[in-house]
Amino acid sequence: MDFKPKITCMKKQILTALAALLALPGLAQTNFRSITFDEALAAAKAENKMVFIDFYTDWCGPCKMMTREVFPQKAVGDYMNEKFVCIKLNAEKEGKEFADLYKVEYFPTFIVLDTDKKVIVTKIGFEEGQSFIDDLNRKLDPEMSPEKLKARYDSGERTPDLISAYASLKMAELREKVGKTIKSKEVFKIVYDYYKDLSDADRLSPKNLFVYQQYVESPTDEPARFMVAHRDEFDANTRVEIDKVLSKLYQAQVYGYFSGTKPYDAATYELIKNEINTLGFNADKKYDNCFRFIECHAKGDLNAYLDLCEKEYPSLDERQQSSLVVHFAGLIKTDDAAIRQRAAKFLRSHVAEMSAGNMFFVADQLMDLEGQKH
Repeated sequence: MDFKPKITCMKKQILTALAALLALPGLAQTNFRSITFDEALAAAKAENKMVFIDFYTDWCGPCKMMTREVFPQKAVGDYMNEKFVCIKLNAEKEGKEFADLYKVEYFPTFIVLDTDKKVIVTKIGFEEGQSFIDDLNRKLDPEMSPEKLKARYDSGERTPDLISAYASLKMAELREKVGKTIKSKEVFKIVYDYYKDLSDADRLSPKNLFVYQQYVESPTDEPARFMVAHRDEFDANTRVEIDKVLSKLYQAQVYGYFSGTKPYDAATYELIKNEINTLGFNADKKYDNCFRFIECHAKGDLNAYLDLCEKEYPSLDERQQSSLVVHFAGLIKTDDAAIRQRAAKFLRSHVAEMSAGNMFFVADQLMDLEGQKH
């Protein structure tokens, strides 16, 4: 039986459902006011602020990511509300006139205006919260211009504020070139060269928290090892932030192994599993299912692994189920047609209960497992 037309049809149908899901509004800490452009200018004059415009479209995924993941952050909201009168304009509807006026071509585009309608800052694309704030600060402050930051760095200055700002500048330059955030080796070298020369006391300082929050990618990176070894020596407020960083690092590594998106390394796995348990990041046993699946898969017996999937998939939480099925073909690396067929059958048995988003990706997994992907 030829499933390819059915899968293609299913993917087309799911796109509509995905668009509807992504269009759901999100609550925002940042106060985007329901006022017109002229009213925003008047409010900015009265409050001695600038105007911040978020140009978006209904179909723009990164626009929705900013709304859901960045603007709700308290630090972002506090910064934005203090400095700007913020409004959102749909560039294809009520904001089209202004999008044309300011030559907006990509989404999201963020524009900061003074009260004379002069453009002070233009930013394009999704950006993480602290990086978003840092880049706005840099563009608004004449002392943080690219030329001055480079001159200070080249002169040998190595203060936390400068390294944070200069690394953020270099990352922003990369992002503007390629349209997305890239963890550049050059940027990491700037930060890590600075970090390796710090004393333990300086590494514990809240002023250097930016290193841990923005420039650590793996639990095995040097700053991560320092966070673990000196976790109890950070002050109380910084310790809270350090635990958030460690939690995200461990979660990314575990789910990477669980989904097969990170190459399995036994030594690293045992290290992070031990730390997750001993440091209290698994107090609610939320990783136990992941550990069981990872360890079973690592033994290399795919039939035993599929036994586990068939038996315990219903016991996984929603995120675990999603992480498993949308990458499932990558976990079944074999030329054995019977095993691949069994894996495809497992996916098909759960399609009806999947979200529209998961169904879209699972269609690709089925095409891969059933040999229909070219």
